[in-house]
Amino acid sequence: MAKLDLSKFSFGVEEIRDINTLVFDALLEAPELGAIHNIFTGIRANKEIGFITEGGLVGKKGQGCDPVPHDFQIGTRKVTWNPVPWEVFIKECAKDLDQTAALYCRNTGTNIHNLENTDYMAIVVEVLSKAVKKFFIRILWFGDVDAANVADGGLITNGVDIEYFDLLDGYFKQLQVAVTSKGELLVTIAQNDKTSKNAQMELSGEDAYSILEKMYFAAPIAMRSSGKMRFLVTQSVADGYTKYLQGKNLESTYKNTVDGLSALKFQGVDVIPMPIWDEMIQSYQDKGATFYKPHRAVLIEQANLGVGLPTEEELENVDVWYDKTKRHNYMLAAGEIDAKLLNDTRFVYAQ
Repeated sequence: MAKLDLSKFSFGVEEIRDINTLVFDALLEAPELGAIHNIFTGIRANKEIGFITEGGLVGKKGQGCDPVPHDFQIGTRKVTWNPVPWEVFIKECAKDLDQTAALYCRNTGTNIHNLENTDYMAIVVEVLSKAVKKFFIRILWFGDVDAANVADGGLITNGVDIEYFDLLDGYFKQLQVAVTSKGELLVTIAQNDKTSKNAQMELSGEDAYSILEKMYFAAPIAMRSSGKMRFLVTQSVADGYTKYLQGKNLESTYKNTVDGLSALKFQGVDVIPMPIWDEMIQSYQDKGATFYKPHRAVLIEQANLGVGLPTEEELENVDVWYDKTKRHNYMLAAGEIDAKLLNDTRFVYAQ
């Protein structure tokens, strides 16, 4: 079967002979990783990153002759990367395009099975590249090495292959683990615990404002004073906050951040909607009667969301080649990746 579904079109109809006339739907795209995360390259298995924290107390009463040196120690800590291999491997046979509109964009002669440099392959690669970008967001945030379907006691929607989630533990799982011992960094969203999807999604403007307010004032003082923290929120929380601002006749216009992301402001802090979270929660964490935690927000510094890669080129490269012997066309994207919450004391998580 062709990777591009052409079964909906009548073969031979002149209007669709040129597949370049097909129009891309305005689908939700993943944000650039570098706009949200702190990317480290040159990362291979078990590589450590060392951090300098701060020194101890200094400054005592002045001494006379033969002064005794003061004790002073500078703290350090480390994070160990453990990147896991990933790949996207697709095979396409040009014969599958027979009796479809894509027949007209195939090569001819001895090159007839080779789809390289055709309009058809250009479309497939473009869509595949966007899917790979979504993969990164999915695995970095929703990854769970213990992933299981709802029917098996897990969180992944029944019928969805858990192998799309069990590469590594993503940020949501790491945040959840961190707040189990640091409850002061957790803000509970009451609507998440409602017993129906309709009830869950009834998040008012006052509710959204209350979530952001609790998070802001729960933030560690060192993080608040850094001037670098930002809210990452589901679109549901952003919409609720927009309604709150409009209800108070306050400005609710989204403005671009320095990274080109659209954001509102709360107490001078960017509130960045992540609609891709909503899409993935509702698609892949659907428990049937309810969604698993459909409203989420993280108040954090970008530097704390570490992504470890051997090279940054792995984020964009899709290799395409043709095997003359097997007469198959192949597409491959591959690399290694890890997600690390680099400091499990500098965030506030709402769920």
